[in-house]
Amino acid sequence: MRVGLIFGGRSVEHKVSITSARTIAQGLQQAGHTVVPLGLATDGCWVDETAAAAALAGRVDRLDAVGLPVARTMERLLTCDCEVLFPIVHGTWGEDGTLQGLCEMLDLPYVGPGVTCSAVCMDKAIAKRLLEAQDLPVVDAEYVTREAMADSAEGVLRRVRRLPMPWFVKPSIGGSSVGIRRVDQDAELRDAIEHALRFDDQVVVECGIVGRELEVAVLGKPGAFEASVIGEIVPGAAFYDYADKYLDDGARLLAPAELAAEVAAELRQTAIRAFEVVSGYGMARVDFLLANGDGSFFINEINTLPGFTSISMYPQLWELSGRPLPRLVDDLVQLAVERHGRQRFMDQGIKSWIRELSERDGS
Repeated sequence: MRVGLIFGGRSVEHKVSITSARTIAQGLQQAGHTVVPLGLATDGCWVDETAAAAALAGRVDRLDAVGLPVARTMERLLTCDCEVLFPIVHGTWGEDGTLQGLCEMLDLPYVGPGVTCSAVCMDKAIAKRLLEAQDLPVVDAEYVTREAMADSAEGVLRRVRRLPMPWFVKPSIGGSSVGIRRVDQDAELRDAIEHALRFDDQVVVECGIVGRELEVAVLGKPGAFEASVIGEIVPGAAFYDYADKYLDDGARLLAPAELAAEVAAELRQTAIRAFEVVSGYGMARVDFLLANGDGSFFINEINTLPGFTSISMYPQLWELSGRPLPRLVDDLVQLAVERHGRQRFMDQGIKSWIRELSERDGS
């Protein structure tokens, strides 16, 4: 198949997306697919084939702003003649349902979850509330808006202080731990909230869980999801932040994680259940916190377009589970095509039903 590989984009994860795309391109080619590079510049413009190919080949690690209205550059996407799209644009304007909506409008199959799941999982506050409503374990948190801070910052701080320290202060929307701070002293709380509000209008403040950071890769479709072996992140810093992930190279990845069989089984089943709750499809990486002492665990985050870099857990966990990269990316492509076919079938069914009603009323 001709697979359009979409990468880059406007978010702060631009370079990470390009690195992920290089890994995916290798896997697609090894699986027998033709890769069509579709690059997005830092201003959201679709770059020409030469520039996109250069980034995919590693000759450049950034697609600089084009400086045109985005709509005028969309010809690259509209004329690429692809049978399926593989978006790997991390963060906002790519992982949040916006790019998925564009794929839907173009009536093209695309890899990964749909619009609803992508949008829900990108917003930490909405995702946490939804999971909690379905009795899935999440970390206790308070939610802070920009308006609430402007109206009564002291009132907000009092509300947050009911949570035990340390606190983790996060922009509600964002990825790769951008804007997140760990707060170990009360005097640092307000500054951390104001810092997070630089990245979004709502902030999630969670109590710290002393324990292990675990990750499970999920693949498949409703009724047939699979969960990988479990990996563990050992942060090189106080927590697994952006610098630890992409700049300092201090974190260690342990897989499979050393866990009792019954704990591993429960985590894997919970990962699948969480993905079902958010209307998942295709792929996700579900991150957990496993508390020291009592062994309780909490869902930390659901990542709907997980990284595919050389240090990313998602492809590594599937490799360890017996699904090497070429098979993994091919499975994702086939799932995308299957979903698209089913959506078309349902659309035709709706149109046929409306036509039947019209004919009956007209008779």
